Amino acid sequence: MEIAEIVAVTGVPGLFKVAARRNDGLIVTSLVDDKTQFLSGRTHMFSTLDNITIFTTDEPVILKEVLASIKKNEGKHPVPDVKDEAGLKAWLEAALPNYDKEKVHVSDMKKLAKWYNILNAKNLIEELTTEKAAEDNSEGKEESADKEKKEVKKDTGKKEPKAKAVKSDKSSKGSSKPAPVKKITTPRKAS
Repeated sequence: MEIAEIVAVTGVPGLFKVAARRNDGLIVTSLVDDKTQFLSGRTHMFSTLDNITIFTTDEPVILKEVLASIKKNEGKHPVPDVKDEAGLKAWLEAALPNYDKEKVHVSDMKKLAKWYNILNAKNLIEELTTEKAAEDNSEGKEESADKEKKEVKKDTGKKEPKAKAVKSDKSSKGSSKPAPVKKITTPRKAS
């Protein structure tokens, strides 16, 4: 599973794995209770976890890196209760020391802690944060690009039938001029 396959949905708690895409929404499977449902794009907004960043005093940090840092520090700094605001702040500061204290609110920290607990319960943190997944994905893209190039070469090797010349009944002097363009005007209202 890749981090781009997991979405957060506005108005619905938890995280979801994208099962299928439709023009008017997504069919998703909950990572909490494994129920599959359709969520309309008209009433919900979808955010893939690979597009989420956390503000720092420098450049924003992608969620994948933050999850890896939290996992690394889990022994020293376990995930606190979401009702403990001071604990949440200390927990995030241990994982991401330079997070922007003005832009990252306690509600964001609660959401991050809940997401981390959901992903950790499914043993997805290591799978989502390893570079191996990214390398495998890039190799797969390169292989498919090579296949497409080979298919294009095969297609270009075939000769297409030439268009037949059509004889016109008019003489050659009239056929070289383009047809006259009519100017369309709209009537004005009387004042």
